[in-house]
Amino acid sequence: MSDSKTYSILAITGVTPFVACALLPLVGIESIEPFGALDRVTAIYGLAIVSFLTGIHWATQIYELPESPFNLLLVSNAVFLFAWFAYVLGSLNVALVAQLIALLVLLGIDRWLHTTGLITRHYLSVRTVATSLAAVSLLLIVLS
Repeated sequence: MSDSKTYSILAITGVTPFVACALLPLVGIESIEPFGALDRVTAIYGLAIVSFLTGIHWATQIYELPESPFNLLLVSNAVFLFAWFAYVLGSLNVALVAQLIALLVLLGIDRWLHTTGLITRHYLSVRTVATSLAAVSLLLIVLS
């Protein structure tokens, strides 16, 4: 992770839909056509983000195999499957809570990767900010 400008922009841009879907109902907007209800949009988008973050872990595993503290292919895939099964089998709130948990677990993995030197402090800081914003947004959506 050497291009800090690129991943910083991607992280902040990527968290924007979570924040928008959490805040728009506060001003009376409950859905956006043609996409539908904002909580459903969030659940679908959240799965995409969890998948994206899992893909980053896969790339880290593939390119940094000897230094990886554990098998990121298996661990991050298990986190994604947890979120996916919650979406497929649970209610919308169950899916959103599962995504919240998945995002926090993936951030925990990133913290571990930082301690092993596989990711930079700056990358971890950006991920922490983005995950915090997404987590608060998901919590607002679930509680509303």
